[in-house]
Amino acid sequence: MKIISFSINHKKAKIDFREKVSFTKSRLIKALKILREGSDFEEGVILSTCNRTELIAVVDNLTNGESRCRKFFTDFFGLKHGEILGQYDFKADTDAIYYLYEVAAGLDSIVLGEDQILGQVKEAYDKARENGASGKVLNKLFLGAITTAKEIRTTTRISENPLSISSIGIQKGKEVLESLKDKTVLVVGYGKMSRLAMNHLLEEGVEKIYLCNRRAEKIEEVKDPKIQKISYEDKYRILQEEEIHLVISATGAPHVIFERENFEGLHKGSSSENQSLVMIDIALPRDVDPSIGDLPGIHLYTVDDLKEIAAKNLKGREALIDEIKESIEKAVADYEGWQRCIPLHPKIAKIKGQSNTLVDRELEDLFRKLEHLEDKDQKLIGKKVKSIVGKILKTPILEMKKAGENGESDEAVKFAHRYLGIKE
Repeated sequence: MKIISFSINHKKAKIDFREKVSFTKSRLIKALKILREGSDFEEGVILSTCNRTELIAVVDNLTNGESRCRKFFTDFFGLKHGEILGQYDFKADTDAIYYLYEVAAGLDSIVLGEDQILGQVKEAYDKARENGASGKVLNKLFLGAITTAKEIRTTTRISENPLSISSIGIQKGKEVLESLKDKTVLVVGYGKMSRLAMNHLLEEGVEKIYLCNRRAEKIEEVKDPKIQKISYEDKYRILQEEEIHLVISATGAPHVIFERENFEGLHKGSSSENQSLVMIDIALPRDVDPSIGDLPGIHLYTVDDLKEIAAKNLKGREALIDEIKESIEKAVADYEGWQRCIPLHPKIAKIKGQSNTLVDRELEDLFRKLEHLEDKDQKLIGKKVKSIVGKILKTPILEMKKAGENGESDEAVKFAHRYLGIKE
């Protein structure tokens, strides 16, 4: 079994293409069903964020692995022939395993060590497992990547000043507006990115935040006096009637929610006719019609436009990268050791199964001859005998696992056949 990764991410693909291959919740479930029921992949997990759409899969061999991934995405999203070429990275074996660990730890994000990606990796894994697309191999891989990323956040300084696309977006807004103090902001959406954005905005001393969400009941919990909840339909009215300086939009809508025609006469009749409006669109698919950025007085930025600020923040964190990579290399080596033992798992299970069958049969025969024993005594004897047998088998089983981890699975299998009586 081989692990592969097929990644369409911010390093190779522009936002226009990433938008085409992003998964809504319903599309994700449909794709996982195809992975589960198809013959091209034995297991699969799909990770879809504003920066990346990735398939991490298990295949029986690497022959045509890359072309199978291309076909999966091309067919699923109805892409034109060859449109996907040059837009992705393909990795296999150790490179694919290492890459997933890097992604989970935030090393492959626009913002080094961003504090959202780990949750997104976990959510992707949970969805795949719930829908039967992830099995033994990817379960172990993702749990290892998630655990290692958590340990890295605990043991390195990368967790001291967590950054996110939201915080970088707000830095950009602050750069354009010179200050956010006493400014008025409209936030659309109430996912994790929006909540992080509002925390940063309040720390920057904004005067007021207007908050709206398509499902109004989700924002009922918001109690901060600086945050005024409005209906989703009122977002244009607020932009028309109030002096809004900054818009943060981060919804899960599958289409734009801000259209150009509603912005062309935005400040007519307003005392803020010459006011600059900064719009930070951190959604994928995008929330804001890109042509809105061409209108006078409007500064529109997407996740791809935030790379410059992210690069500046990277300078202060570069020293952490080597430390993080050391942790990842050790974790990957441990996983690959476990992976090399996979051929031994059925043998070990058979050893334990045969042992339990033999012990049960012998105990049954013994207790027929010792009918005078009470149930509690029979249970005590049975427990002790099984414990002794388990201890006897412990060393050979551990040695088999050790041999497997060292790449000597064939020798360990021969040992099981020859000395432990385990047949093919």
